[in-house]
Amino acid sequence: MTPPRMTFRRALLLTHRWAGLVLGLVLVVIGVSGSILSFQREIDAVLNPALFRASGPPDPALSYSAIQRLAEVATGRPPGNIRPPDSIWPVWVVTPPRGARGATTAHFDPATGALLGERDSRGSFIGITRQLHEALLLRAWGGREAVGWLGVLLLIFALSGIWLWWPRDGAFGRALVLIRRRPMLLLNLDLHRVIGIWMAAVLAVVAFSGVVIVFPGWFRPLLGVAAPAQPPPARPGAGPMRLDADAAAAAALAHLPGQVATGVMLPSRQRPVWTVTLRPADSDPEVRGRTFITLDPWSAEVLEERGPPDT
Repeated sequence: MTPPRMTFRRALLLTHRWAGLVLGLVLVVIGVSGSILSFQREIDAVLNPALFRASGPPDPALSYSAIQRLAEVATGRPPGNIRPPDSIWPVWVVTPPRGARGATTAHFDPATGALLGERDSRGSFIGITRQLHEALLLRAWGGREAVGWLGVLLLIFALSGIWLWWPRDGAFGRALVLIRRRPMLLLNLDLHRVIGIWMAAVLAVVAFSGVVIVFPGWFRPLLGVAAPAQPPPARPGAGPMRLDADAAAAAALAHLPGQVATGVMLPSRQRPVWTVTLRPADSDPEVRGRTFITLDPWSAEVLEERGPPDT
């Protein structure tokens, strides 16, 4: 029997079929973990109630700088990021610098400044779920890049599915809903086509956005997005940094009035600048499209603003 001739459509069909088989299980893992992370803060607060229980309303005297000092005394090290109380996490949360080994996240009562507890957040349920979603628990072995390439395969899978589904007779509307009940083979095929085409556009967007996150350098020139600003060079003889956490937050708010500070990231050896995250004052605390303000640690000059232009 002569094997069927390999046409472009047949090659695309085989690619679509095998991509689906390869991606199926992995996409379930990434999809379920991503769904959990959509409610990560709420879940974390439920699983660790003692760490997120405030004894009273926030004390105005407990500012970013005050919490920084408390964290340095309690943990014996400089903090990495300071996050103020909000309606979801009603306590101060101080995380260690990125890459710090053996460091823990500290939680402080907003009313008294008392240390509520410390934990290794990377080993928590949400921390492990995030590692699973971002790198399939294989970050040290290139897991993040592997997830990015799986995103490329998913994009090919979605786009090839759309091309294979596209009706040759022009009956576009009918093809969107057509499900033949008999025989069973046609029913399964039509269910796959109809459900697949309604999901294909969503899958393509999810895949593309994931690839952009993992490989931003590929897309910055295409999207007209500049690379992150480089930290200012060291200043020999300039003395210690004059900016503190409160001054950094104030400088960012003065740059963008009408915002609320949602976190202050302290300078580190890898990135010796202050970074303040902001959101519109009238927005929900779970707003993800925050603005990032990078500040010179000596002069408080705004080095970079990243975020939606309408915020």
